[in-house]
Amino acid sequence: MSGSKRCSIGMIVWDYTPSIGGMGRHVAGLVSGLIAAGHSVSVFSRFDLPLPFGRSILFSFLLPFFLPRWAKKLQPDILHVHAGPGGVFLLRKPKRCPLVVTANHTYADQARIGGQQWKRVLVPLERRTYRLADSILCISEDTAESLVRDYGIARDKLSVVHCGIDVARFSRSDCVLLERKRSCVFIGRHDRRKGFDLLEAAWKIVAKKVPDAHLSVVGVHGHDTSSCSFHSSLTDSELPKLLGASMVVVCPSRLEGFGLAAAEAIASGTPVVATDVLGLRSVVRDGSTGLLTSLDPRDITEKLILLLTDDTVWERLHLGCRKHRGELESVLEIERHRVLYLRYTASQ
Repeated sequence: MSGSKRCSIGMIVWDYTPSIGGMGRHVAGLVSGLIAAGHSVSVFSRFDLPLPFGRSILFSFLLPFFLPRWAKKLQPDILHVHAGPGGVFLLRKPKRCPLVVTANHTYADQARIGGQQWKRVLVPLERRTYRLADSILCISEDTAESLVRDYGIARDKLSVVHCGIDVARFSRSDCVLLERKRSCVFIGRHDRRKGFDLLEAAWKIVAKKVPDAHLSVVGVHGHDTSSCSFHSSLTDSELPKLLGASMVVVCPSRLEGFGLAAAEAIASGTPVVATDVLGLRSVVRDGSTGLLTSLDPRDITEKLILLLTDDTVWERLHLGCRKHRGELESVLEIERHRVLYLRYTASQ
């Protein structure tokens, strides 16, 4: 098989377009990139099933009734399923179709977060999906380690392909620091994993210590105050503008598969304050593109105040972001997917 061969890819994902989270945005970019690279990609998502409500687990249980017909009609070279939290479970593997599964982060890791121990009941379903796979793509080394440690998956079955982003969308020309507003951005949901409760506790102190500081919260409903504004969502054109006009992006998560918001901030040249947890420590370079903190709100407060008030530290991290943002380029991710697809289909 020559390297010029193009693949027909059937992709199954719960969150796609219009997306409601990071996975949907990531998959939409991946699909666009693969099509631009010459592949044929068809996506099966929650919009293709008559769901009475938007629950990924219901989507997974309905899949066996609809997937065989879809796969038979499409006859893809590869079936690519996005699994794990926010993804889908695959209970049965379609015939005559190699299966590649992307693992974002795992329910085993989520179950270690206080108050989410119940998610252990979903681990067997997730494990079955990985065992059905012919090959697994992990979006971080942390995820790969979890699959080996908690799910008993053989290491040689795993490949690590980091999430990529369109750096050109977020890159910007140099700005005069004094013209910047003392602003922070949080992008995520109001749930325990995303750590919004930690940010709320920290911001009460930050707002007092830095009176002109402002926090923009994207993805959470709330009432605007003098120091905080809420946005349920932003368009593809609005997000880069917000990141480009801000001094800090704060990611207080207790767990991430891959810190997409942190990566987009770095591509924008905007330093990140992020918790030192799975999925963030592999994206943010402490002291170079941002500052890593513990899960203690006092530590988050200290790091936010430092970046909002010390122009020398901010400028150093801003320059670090500009230096390293090329590593986040989605073209590299698309190319690695292409090579892996071709290598895998060539072995069949």
